[in-house]
Amino acid sequence: FIGDSRTVGMMEYAGLTEANYFCSVGMNVFNIKKNRVSVPSVGKVTLEELLSNKKYGKIYIMLGINEAGYNTETYASTYIDAVAQIQALQPDAVIFMMGCMHVSSDYSASHDIVNNDNIDDKNGAIAAYADGIKLFYLDMNTVVDDGKGGLVKDYTWDDIHLQAQYYSLWEQYLYE
Repeated sequence: FIGDSRTVGMMEYAGLTEANYFCSVGMNVFNIKKNRVSVPSVGKVTLEELLSNKKYGKIYIMLGINEAGYNTETYASTYIDAVAQIQALQPDAVIFMMGCMHVSSDYSASHDIVNNDNIDDKNGAIAAYADGIKLFYLDMNTVVDDGKGGLVKDYTWDDIHLQAQYYSLWEQYLYE
């Protein structure tokens, strides 16, 4: 699992303990290649080091919340460049680009940059690259949205991140 603070929550609370997690608070497509991250049972590594030293069958990526204010074309281009590097290092892996999870509807309505319109724009841009063969797009918003295009208010403690007990919804979505 590759991602930002939301993926950190997944690592801490979902129960997928056999997975490797390359994630940190504030991670984004612009720093993913240069960051060194402490990966449990592996050590502090760059993404390239992690992917060069172990073979993975599936790789899940969720980024986007920290890039909400960036130009969508720049975001998508940088994201796809990172995916291409991952594919080069893990040519046999199936890669799942997970759409960025929404923020609550209230939060979205009161913020000009971090809002669900910007998130949907970024999600649509990366979804267009899915080939349905080795690169798939997954939209977990289908299990955490409130019916108005926002994260269910009861599922979040800050309008952005899931409460610990709701990471199981993300886990279950991936199993299904």
